[in-house]
Amino acid sequence: MRQRLWVMLSTLLVFSMLAACGNNNGAASQSPASESSPSEKASASASNDSPAPAADPVTIKYHSWLNNKGEEDLRLIIANFERDHPEIKVEYVPLVTNGDSTDYLKKLDVMMAASEEVDIASFPNVDFLLERAARGVLAPLDEFYKEEGVDPAAEYYINPMINGQIYGVQDLASLWLVALNESVLKEAGESVPQWGWTWDDYRDLAKRLTKGEGEQKRYGAFFHTWGEYDNLIAYTERPHPFVNADKQPIFDDPSYAQFFNLRRAMEQEDKSAAPLSDTLGAKLHYRTEFVNGKAAMVPTATFFLGQLMDRENNPHDFKTVFAPLPQSSKDAETGLSYIGGNFGAVGSSSKHKKESYQFLRYLSTQMDVIRDMPGWKKADAKLVIDKLIGDNKDLIDVDSLVNVMYDARVKTIYDASLSTPTSSQMKKVLEDGMSKFLLDNLSVEEAQQYMMDEAKKLK
Repeated sequence: MRQRLWVMLSTLLVFSMLAACGNNNGAASQSPASESSPSEKASASASNDSPAPAADPVTIKYHSWLNNKGEEDLRLIIANFERDHPEIKVEYVPLVTNGDSTDYLKKLDVMMAASEEVDIASFPNVDFLLERAARGVLAPLDEFYKEEGVDPAAEYYINPMINGQIYGVQDLASLWLVALNESVLKEAGESVPQWGWTWDDYRDLAKRLTKGEGEQKRYGAFFHTWGEYDNLIAYTERPHPFVNADKQPIFDDPSYAQFFNLRRAMEQEDKSAAPLSDTLGAKLHYRTEFVNGKAAMVPTATFFLGQLMDRENNPHDFKTVFAPLPQSSKDAETGLSYIGGNFGAVGSSSKHKKESYQFLRYLSTQMDVIRDMPGWKKADAKLVIDKLIGDNKDLIDVDSLVNVMYDARVKTIYDASLSTPTSSQMKKVLEDGMSKFLLDNLSVEEAQQYMMDEAKKLK
């Protein structure tokens, strides 16, 4: 099922895609002001009917990797849900303490392989969820949507689907964009890039923003180690970054040659982006490089906002401005973007599937605790921005953020139905291909052939 997600300023739609946010805690009409969210309706029902609490409330467990601020926010949401649903208790079970979703998924897989009961599992990427659904460890949710009388396509930007059945609820969406240090831009006499700029423009701007040498050097740009940073053209301008409509690998797509060569040119010729060898060797992270002033701009997603506003852990005194993701060329369609997100799924081993679904619906539609852009299409965009940015306008340029998020041209052609059980393994193939290209000095043709060969081995 091809999904086209339109976010329009005139109707104040909310977007944002996930990537996996590693060490962090990614055209529908807005609902009328008078329309209540499913969570509000549930609260009103509980208040009007005044049901007596069950003597023995059902307890469901929510598994995730969240810590620090992310965990605090989740616990507030749980408290609000339990207030409105006294018959259900939600226990948060963090499987890791370091906030790393990769480590979390490893532990989750061990639990599921051992047939331990899992009520709810959180996933930082739709491919990760669908990979587990294909293994049979997650439960389809269609019967619950039908019972509630809800059309998931009208509710959420992405509905994880395999064989015509939906296996997850999108609670957060993360729109990819470019974050720039406003102070560096002004110092260089540059303005914020606008819609229609290209990756060649990005390269040129990175050169102009690069300054200094050695320990004092400031790179114009930074590319992280995640697969998204190895070909953002494929993530943005293809229905799926790894496969075509027949679910065959597309690592031989011309966009791979274009983006691989861009990375090599910026690192080795222009010296405007930190070398991958340094990034891996020193375990550099896009967040610290940006807030410490070591990189002037970085492609990222709206999940970065929370990190930028975390003054205690990421202290800095400059304002961040935002630009849309560049496009492959002037001839490419303007407005295409990539949306990640966060998803919740119900374990097939759960004895309380309906109650778990109820919490996921509440989690995805509640507007009391805003953690990122909601995956719920009917969210109030102004309310989201007001709550998300709060008193941090000295750190976040709201005007440029709104320009990126709410432009009428913004859309994604990402098709979740193309995801396969090997999608996460293909992402590793991409990451390995870029490493071999940059570190082992392979030609781009050799790197692409390597990735094609490795992808075809996956079952």
